Amino acid sequence: GATSAASHAAGATDAPGSAAGSTDPACALVTSDAVGTAGGFPVASYSGGGGTCIFQNSDRSKYLSVQLFTSQAAMATNLGLESSSEHIAGLGDDAFWTSGIGGLFVRKGDRAIEFTDPEFALSADTDTAPRDAMVTLARTALPNL
Repeated sequence: GATSAASHAAGATDAPGSAAGSTDPACALVTSDAVGTAGGFPVASYSGGGGTCIFQNSDRSKYLSVQLFTSQAAMATNLGLESSSEHIAGLGDDAFWTSGIGGLFVRKGDRAIEFTDPEFALSADTDTAPRDAMVTLARTALPNL
């Protein structure tokens, strides 16, 4: 499998600068334009491996990761955060926003995606704009899941 291709953490910032040829399935779930709109920055490059795709700005501190889960077992850790997160109704089979990590998790059957933007973790809990931007992004990805 491709799991050994990249076992780095989803928050890693050492992603290659350009990956126009990345074939990781996580990179095919959303467009760079949709990610840029959600993250509030133009995407300069993206790279993927091991089911995670990192969309980066030319300023490497600005990035948004998309992680693909293809089994219930793979998403078990993430599902453990659900009870302390905000449920999002009407998105996939199950969805929740975890403001502390700036992440939106969406499950559809035995597959799921998580969108994480570390800058959103710094926003106030009362600021719903980051969550709403991620929900919009998730809606564009769900048909591709």
